[in-house]
Amino acid sequence: MRRLIPSLLLFLLALSACTLPASKDFGTPASTVPGEVPFELAPPNDAAIIVPVKINGHGPYKFVLDTGATFTCIDQKLVDQLKLPEWRGPLGVGLLQPTEGAVKLVSLDTFEVGNVKATDMKACAIEFSRLQTGGLDARGLVGLNFLKSFQVKIDFKKKILRLDKP
Repeated sequence: MRRLIPSLLLFLLALSACTLPASKDFGTPASTVPGEVPFELAPPNDAAIIVPVKINGHGPYKFVLDTGATFTCIDQKLVDQLKLPEWRGPLGVGLLQPTEGAVKLVSLDTFEVGNVKATDMKACAIEFSRLQTGGLDARGLVGLNFLKSFQVKIDFKKKILRLDKP
């Protein structure tokens, strides 16, 4: 139980260190629709905000809302299951991560967090399932490339995430 928080923090720190040699808007959705999203807090100590996510109409899957992650990331097993196409653009195939080398980028036609929808977005594929400990049952992270398209408000009392146009 006590190992979950340090493991999760190390994982999130590693993801936050991912960088892309591109504009600050790389990977952001082409269009978005704002709205409200119900969330739950991850056991055992409310260590993370968990939101429902649909990818290309499939799901919902549980994702961690991570304001410290540069990029939205999806577990490699889910990427394989959904047959998400690898993104190949002017920057090549992947992004650099200090400890693991290249990370695969995938293209998403639609990415929905609750009733909030984004189209034409990029995400990274990671081995997220290996980091599942202490009851955290998530399939990926909702990162800044999605969140920065919105004004984000979190109501912990009502357990509602509000994503509005900035």
